[in-house]
Amino acid sequence: MRNYRTLSIFLVCFIFLFSVSSTLPASASKIENAETIVTELLSELKVIQKNSVSIEQKKEQFLNLVYGFFDTILISKASTGPYWRTATDDEKIRYTDLFCQLIANITSSQIGDISDFEFTITSSIPKGEEMVLVLGELNAPGNSFEEISIRWRISIPNMDTAKIIDIEFENISMLVTQKQENIAIIRKNGGAFSALIEAMEKQLNQ
Repeated sequence: MRNYRTLSIFLVCFIFLFSVSSTLPASASKIENAETIVTELLSELKVIQKNSVSIEQKKEQFLNLVYGFFDTILISKASTGPYWRTATDDEKIRYTDLFCQLIANITSSQIGDISDFEFTITSSIPKGEEMVLVLGELNAPGNSFEEISIRWRISIPNMDTAKIIDIEFENISMLVTQKQENIAIIRKNGGAFSALIEAMEKQLNQ
């Protein structure tokens, strides 16, 4: 399906952009915390990429990262727009679970063995009291891409936690794109949220 295949545009970004929910230095500013999270996460992801494991094992590792580091509830709400309110509790749980699986499957099957990369932070910009944008360049010499501009949108509601809620890859928002595609599926099927779940299940079973 075209709508979920477009996620592959972001797959390189996804694997580098899982948010970190962890204890942060109380003395550091939110900008410092956001930059520290980026640096620490990239180090962890390099370790995963260098490990010799099967595709299924990588899927599991990536899925754990998604559940642990993304604000999955907020992203699920935002990516389905007004239709989130029409979904049943079971549908909300199922959609969130499928969305996380989809990200993990795409990244694990297509990211390959890319481990030689560096991310250089160019600037960090506070957005209100609870958000920081971390801007930078991802460099991976010898791969299908060599340099990608990325924006990390990090929610920091307090000094102790941080969550990734969106990424922009070459000025394209993952969250906005996904929302547009999800809503198109639901509207095409008469407003049925269940149609989106069926489409995702079909994609995962291919």
